[in-house]
Amino acid sequence: MNCHDPDEPPGYRESLLEFMREFARTHELTLVIKGDENHPIRLETLERDGETLLVFPDSDRHERRVQRWLSNHCDRVYWATLTIACGSPGKATNPGAPATNLAKRFGSLPSARNDVDAFYQYYQPMRLGEPIVAMPGMRSVLSPGYYAQTIPLDNPTVSQLVAAIERLGAWLKAKQQEPEFKGYQFNFCFSGHGTISSSDKASVVLADAEVSSVELSALLLHFLPSHDPIPVRLDLYLDCCHSGAVARNVLRDLDLIQRDQHPQSEPWIVPGQVYCACLDDEESFEFSNLAHGVFTHSFLNECSRKQPPGSDEFNLGLRDVGWFTGGRQHPMLLDFSGGEGFDMKFPSRYYLTNPPRADLAVPAELRPQIDPERALLDPVGESLRIARAYRSLCQHSESAVYGDSTLRKDFSREELRTNARFPFL
Repeated sequence: MNCHDPDEPPGYRESLLEFMREFARTHELTLVIKGDENHPIRLETLERDGETLLVFPDSDRHERRVQRWLSNHCDRVYWATLTIACGSPGKATNPGAPATNLAKRFGSLPSARNDVDAFYQYYQPMRLGEPIVAMPGMRSVLSPGYYAQTIPLDNPTVSQLVAAIERLGAWLKAKQQEPEFKGYQFNFCFSGHGTISSSDKASVVLADAEVSSVELSALLLHFLPSHDPIPVRLDLYLDCCHSGAVARNVLRDLDLIQRDQHPQSEPWIVPGQVYCACLDDEESFEFSNLAHGVFTHSFLNECSRKQPPGSDEFNLGLRDVGWFTGGRQHPMLLDFSGGEGFDMKFPSRYYLTNPPRADLAVPAELRPQIDPERALLDPVGESLRIARAYRSLCQHSESAVYGDSTLRKDFSREELRTNARFPFL
């Protein structure tokens, strides 16, 4: 991924980061939101990979707990986000209309509706910086997602999906004329049903039809504007069955279509961060006593300023999804945004690093290694292969933890401070 900003003076970012790091060491950081000067937000800082990050206190909204205070080379100041919940496929839009075949094939997912509200808040990051204020000799400094447009869709039809992508594309085209526009990020968040066929074709299910990965890729390529020389960054958050397969198919189809249409050019839509609720051969679970699916509940409990309902009784982190579902669901999170290779987080690995009993320890030499050639050709597919291998190594520990509550290690939201890479930013 080409993340370099050609307009940026040499040494600009390094000087600014050092200035902010020194400021954080010598001052108490507060953030005053315009219109709410009487309630400043007191911030803490976190050092990670040479960066000083902001840690926000708990809140009543599902905003991000950790955020950069200025964009780096691979961030985008402009975000367009589509948050979709489709928990009632085949639901009649007109009273008295008969149920469609989709309603008979797919069950209702009551918590999906709650997910769309949480996505909407999570993908509205805190706006830091001022467009009209710049440090001497430097352009103005803005945080990732400073300019954001989000469209939530609850149980949408295909035509409503198309209209929403078209609206976001039009907003982005209008914004391309603004001086701060240096490319953009498109966030696609989906909670509902996902499917995979016998031929490994994946789809998401809307109110009136299944939308294949090829169709979704074609819609994005048709309505979203390109921007040279910085490619469009696509982030995926998928809380659906077979979400690993959906992510793999979408990114692979996007790449194939772009290379087929423009064989001499590099793709102009590239992957950013990919959050999968489960692997390609797994289902994503809901429980009646949780307001969200297990994955989104755990994700919010770990990464959001607001803990989700039920977290007092079910204090789960992403590392706990595997044992909590009896070894049937394992999240996988990927970060391609760094420009060189990618980072992979398989949260259940926690129980390999911290085995619940000594006899459940797994020798390091048994742990799988990524094949660089496979990863270059099919990074999500190779990540899924590695994740399935880790799943096999984790199964005895997860089974033991599931059956014996005394073996469970209590999750703490403070673990966020010691994570080497996560949450991805």
